[in-house]
Amino acid sequence: MSEATRRVPARAGVGSEGQTFLVGPTLYLRGVESDDAKRGAAWYPSPYPLPSGVLETRLNKEVPEGARKAEYRLVACRRSDDLPVGSVWFHVEGWRWADASVHANPALGAETDAAIKAELIGLIVPYLLMERDLISVWLETEAGDPAIEAKAAELGLRKAYRLREALHRNGVRRDAICYEALHPAWVARFGMPPEGVDGPVAREVRAPAPCVFPTVDGEPPVGAVMVGERVYLRAVEDDDSDEFAYWSRREPETFFDNGRPIRSPLSSAALHKKLAEEDPPHWIRFAICLRKNDEVIGSNGLEGIDVINRTAETETEIFRVEYRGKGYGTEAKHLLLAYAFERLGLHMVKSYVWESNTRSAAALVKQGYREAGAIAWVGQKNGELIGDRVFDLLASEWQAARR
Repeated sequence: MSEATRRVPARAGVGSEGQTFLVGPTLYLRGVESDDAKRGAAWYPSPYPLPSGVLETRLNKEVPEGARKAEYRLVACRRSDDLPVGSVWFHVEGWRWADASVHANPALGAETDAAIKAELIGLIVPYLLMERDLISVWLETEAGDPAIEAKAAELGLRKAYRLREALHRNGVRRDAICYEALHPAWVARFGMPPEGVDGPVAREVRAPAPCVFPTVDGEPPVGAVMVGERVYLRAVEDDDSDEFAYWSRREPETFFDNGRPIRSPLSSAALHKKLAEEDPPHWIRFAICLRKNDEVIGSNGLEGIDVINRTAETETEIFRVEYRGKGYGTEAKHLLLAYAFERLGLHMVKSYVWESNTRSAAALVKQGYREAGAIAWVGQKNGELIGDRVFDLLASEWQAARR
């Protein structure tokens, strides 16, 4: 048969007809299609208006790239008329764990928004946990919505952590809550891991930031963005990648994640160049330098910057061992927090720490963070499944604690 006479077989049905899974009482989930760009406002979670042509170009890039990274977005359609009303995103790591989120068309109103999200949670969590056979699934959403809370209870999900005032909805700050689902076969094998602690707001802060950071006499260090008493923060330059790689090979501690990384200056330089070229950036990284001689002793940054909710995740590494445990990391962290809260105007920051990394957890508490909970079974260490402890810090708390 020639190409001219070949015909594509007609579909057996429309919408959810004939679909055998991910179909709920009123909604069904399917993969992204080209025509979905025409109705992007109904399902694509962008706070900015996107013309259909622009969104189609973006989808043609994002969908294949996401699949290569095991990141997927599914479109949620109404069974009654096949119109998109929301979406589900999930990322599978190593075919063992997944984190997910749900989105509903904000133009449909708060009650409909919650009902859509609740039904989508009921579709995606059992699918990932039982059909994809994952060890655990985490889903972060708004706290305090009865429909979502009822669906979480129905599915047997438990609260992993609560991030205070992490979301900005209809002019009001709302908490974010992360639910976790643990595969029953693994629970039977290892037992139910302990729940995370939702720590108190009132707590002792032993190392608050100064009310005013030191005034620089003369010219500030070259490239300095934030200047403290002993250290300053500047952008990561190409030459810093050689330092990152050099000191990674001399790391004596083994409690980090899944062991000590061996860094390449080539990949490090490429990463930081790519991050610096993003506008707006989603991850800002600084080199931590000594004021006395400009030597680089570590790095820190803000990851997952959300300009709408005004939140980010903080991260810090002091790779020069001789400067650990002497307050250099805390000083650099407070410079980072000053940048986050005063320069960028963020409202809240958070941090994740492996439960075995007690030193980093203690440092966060010392710097003023509150323990927000924990997520179980995020990875393996010493032949055991372990989790993350989660911390949060509000801009108002950091300001109030400054001496």
